Amino acid sequence: MAISEIGSDRHRPRTPEVPARRRTVSWPKMPGRDSLATGVKAVAGILGLFVVWELLVIVFDPPEFLLVGPISAIQELIERPEYFASNTFVTLQEALAGFALGTALGVLCGAALHYSATIRSFLYPALVAIDTIPKVALAPLFIVWFGFGFESKAFVAMAIAFFPLVINTYDGLSSVPHELQELARINKASAWKKMTKIELIYAVPSIFSGAKISISLAVGGAVVGEFIAGSKGLGYVILLANSQVDLPSMFAAFIVLAAIALALFFLVDFAGRKLVPWKNHAK
Repeated sequence: MAISEIGSDRHRPRTPEVPARRRTVSWPKMPGRDSLATGVKAVAGILGLFVVWELLVIVFDPPEFLLVGPISAIQELIERPEYFASNTFVTLQEALAGFALGTALGVLCGAALHYSATIRSFLYPALVAIDTIPKVALAPLFIVWFGFGFESKAFVAMAIAFFPLVINTYDGLSSVPHELQELARINKASAWKKMTKIELIYAVPSIFSGAKISISLAVGGAVVGEFIAGSKGLGYVILLANSQVDLPSMFAAFIVLAAIALALFFLVDFAGRKLVPWKNHAK
């Protein structure tokens, strides 16, 4: 009996042994690694642009009253740091003030468009019509109203930064899924709780997307105001350099303006990542 069992075991097919799976350990991502990589890539891209710009100037050798390279512009910054720093501070103040005003008014106006159909039917077409007007044409009007000082430039920056926040706030408040709206209605949630617990959560990422656009536009708006009536600021530096055919100073001001806009953009983006963590987790 035992022999037959042994013989049968010899002819019985053996199932192949399945190797045990190796457990893989997924290490958590280092905080800030993605932001650091993005910053390195941005810096590399800017440096590459400067290299191409300088090579074009070296190869084609245009006259200095037509084009200069980034090296000449950076040398101008090094030779007159106080001059550019003081004018940069003025433009930065005007841009931040205009951005703050544009953000506050844009969010309030976008919320009004969402919560009131009457306001939306009358105000939305008017806002679109006003936004089509070139802001350079509105700058003299602000100067007549607020004078030649700081306020007129801040309001020009506000007028340019205002519209993206209106649209993004309205779209964000309108993007709440229908299921959540029905759930709030079934639970008899008040209008305040519905706004703070549901709609605002969906709107904040969209508001920050609009803010990233508006902060760069606010810098340009401040410069537009300085073009019209400015005695200081980077816009005034550009106008003065243009009248004197001083291209190194002009391009130096361009570089500083681009650096300000880029730094403010990444600052708003960083604030959005910190204040809206659920958007990153959703990705």
